[in-house]
Amino acid sequence: MDSIKAIQQLSNIIKSGASNQNVSSVDFKELLIDSLEKVNQDQLYADEMDEALVLGETDNIHEVMIASQKAEVSLTFAVEVRNKILEAYKELMRIQM
Repeated sequence: MDSIKAIQQLSNIIKSGASNQNVSSVDFKELLIDSLEKVNQDQLYADEMDEALVLGETDNIHEVMIASQKAEVSLTFAVEVRNKILEAYKELMRIQM
């Protein structure tokens, strides 16, 4: 849910035309750091669930699979966001030359 809120904040900035009032209220760097920390938490939780299943501490395979899929989707999303940011950076560098 935190990732969805972060995406909504970014979407609101883009829709507002990046006015100074909205940009100053959201620190992009902090937003990215928080999102990456959430991805890391998802990965660690999935690892914990996998370990618990292997050790026989849980028999709820559905919860384990959901945690694994959530971690995979959040990591894939983070990689795609990184790729888009890099593409935008490269485009800006081409414009400045």
